[in-house]
Amino acid sequence: MPIAGFTRFRKHQVGSQSSLSSNTAATRVLPYRGPIVYNPNRTDPDVDVGSLDPILAPFASAAEVTGTWEGKLAFDDAPYLWNGTIKGGVTPTGATAKTWVWQAASLTSDVFGGVTDQWGDDYSTDIIVGGYGVIDTLEVGFSEDLSAFDVNAGLIYARAELCQSFTGGLVVDATPQWVYGADTEIYVDTVYSSIGSTKWTDTVHSATVNINNNLDQKRFANGSNTRFNLAGFGRGPREILVTLVVAKTSSSVTEACTLDDTPVPNRFLEIKTTSPEIITGSTPYSQSIRVPARLISREDGEIENNTVITLVYRGYYDADLGYAIRTTVVNTLAAL
Repeated sequence: MPIAGFTRFRKHQVGSQSSLSSNTAATRVLPYRGPIVYNPNRTDPDVDVGSLDPILAPFASAAEVTGTWEGKLAFDDAPYLWNGTIKGGVTPTGATAKTWVWQAASLTSDVFGGVTDQWGDDYSTDIIVGGYGVIDTLEVGFSEDLSAFDVNAGLIYARAELCQSFTGGLVVDATPQWVYGADTEIYVDTVYSSIGSTKWTDTVHSATVNINNNLDQKRFANGSNTRFNLAGFGRGPREILVTLVVAKTSSSVTEACTLDDTPVPNRFLEIKTTSPEIITGSTPYSQSIRVPARLISREDGEIENNTVITLVYRGYYDADLGYAIRTTVVNTLAAL
């Protein structure tokens, strides 16, 4: 018999979870790498007991459960990222081609989009189940080789259950439709009503979107019936950064030269990916990320024999648009 516990058998199986307290069965395998980490936060009392070595049993406090998803972005997997990062409760429209829209609220608090996350390998009784996982930090973007978008998500879970088992019968999508940098266009506009109009051609080498939700975990002293159970998540100050690595063109240099302008100019960015693969009729797979933003830094560098400029924008809530970030995905996924 081979030794059990092969790393190649590891996988994340997830299912959408609307209730904080009740896990759900998994419905999809996500093509991501990264563990679920359970920290029980057991602490030895810092007291004197007449011994060189510990005698007292440790005391418990609230456990911390975190995880990572790292991999490449496919159109039918994207809703799990935006659902966990921006807001839950989104349902798609359309018969065959499904259109999903996540528009973040800034003046109110959106509902969270949680998942039950089953992670483990072929040792079937050593599966860790993370309950009600939400995404605290997310980085998506493409590099200068214009390959599929990279995904790096940091999750926080309400709890974990150890030594569980997988929901059976699920396999990963063998032929995903990837979100490619090669199919992506970058738009930079100066007027909110023109967002998605002014394309930077032969300019952008790479683009990255970073979202930090700064979430915190809330617990209350309600007696032994709940003990350390999580009561919910609190939203902190959200930070959205968009980083563009650009060649020196008239558009990019003019933009970089606004860094010392007063007042700080508003910009309206769109990172739009349109796949050559058609879902039905004339409708392709697509993804759009729209962010009103302001330029906060430039850094000069080089790619091989050419100079480049790295432009970093910080997202903000724009009252005319009514959002700080809006993502739209067209794919074939009917539900989470």
